[in-house]
Amino acid sequence: MKAHIEKINDVQNKLKDRKECLENLKTLGDKACSSYDLMMGYNAEYYLRSGLVENQILYYQKELDELTKNGVQIALF
Repeated sequence: MKAHIEKINDVQNKLKDRKECLENLKTLGDKACSSYDLMMGYNAEYYLRSGLVENQILYYQKELDELTKNGVQIALF
């Protein structure tokens, strides 16, 4: 049970991170990208155009939905 809750928390954190990343790409543009990404030619336009971050969000949302489809028991009685 504890491992399941930890998995849910992990996926929730990843989903939140990807959503924040997408928002930063939209608002900050290239400033949201690492210097390494920029050096390799992966700028904000690339990430927004490619749909990479959006696909990661969809993946984590689907994983979270699957993990919580039967509800989540927060504590034992």
